[in-house]
Amino acid sequence: MAEMDYRAPLSVDDELKMLVETRAREAGPRVEKMQAEGKIFWIKRPEILGLRYRLQKGNPQKAFARERLAYQEMNAAGAPVPQVVADGDDFLVLPDCGPDLRARLNQDRAAGELQDLLMNASGALGAFHSLGFAHGRPSPKDMCLVGGHVLLLDFERYTPRNNTPNGQARDLVVFAFNVAAHSPKVRDSLNEAMRVYREGAPEGIWPLAQRWCRRMKWADWLTRPIQNRKDGRSKEFSAIPVVMDLFLTSR
Repeated sequence: MAEMDYRAPLSVDDELKMLVETRAREAGPRVEKMQAEGKIFWIKRPEILGLRYRLQKGNPQKAFARERLAYQEMNAAGAPVPQVVADGDDFLVLPDCGPDLRARLNQDRAAGELQDLLMNASGALGAFHSLGFAHGRPSPKDMCLVGGHVLLLDFERYTPRNNTPNGQARDLVVFAFNVAAHSPKVRDSLNEAMRVYREGAPEGIWPLAQRWCRRMKWADWLTRPIQNRKDGRSKEFSAIPVVMDLFLTSR
């Protein structure tokens, strides 16, 4: 089978790259949209936080450095992530990849089209894991569709020490949870999505994910009284038994 190139197609000449990099080095918001010569780019800079939010969210410079390292390593490996246009110690420039998959999966589309998007996403996660990486918190919100291929985004929680089978197993459970909680139109397709994932993922990840869910079964028991609560968070609580059933009743 021919090797697939999952990287975002990108053609940026030296003059355009210099223009984008010059803008990225200037002071600006944490995330900035830039349009140049008919192309759209996103500039990411370290977040500026006060003491309270630094204590809650951690050191923003370290989070930025983790994401920059992730893209460097993943671009070098040909992983299904966008190609970095330019980067430096305090900026990162990525091509625009269109709407995220969570938005697409909640659009008014034919059921078959939505299912295909989910299969593409789960297959991309399997391909990503097969290269030895773990995302940290994969979700359709952190994926996009470019040239018919799903690419993963947002690696502020990336750390090489999580690039292990256990880290990938947690990825898989988190991905399934995010689909179940926030993409109800494709919730019933999760079993098939897991099959697609397993076709391209390393062997052994599925049983590790099942073991992780068995250890976390207490979360289902603890939250049962509020799983059907009528408020903004009920969709996350109600996703817990769906995920437990997905992993613990399938082989």
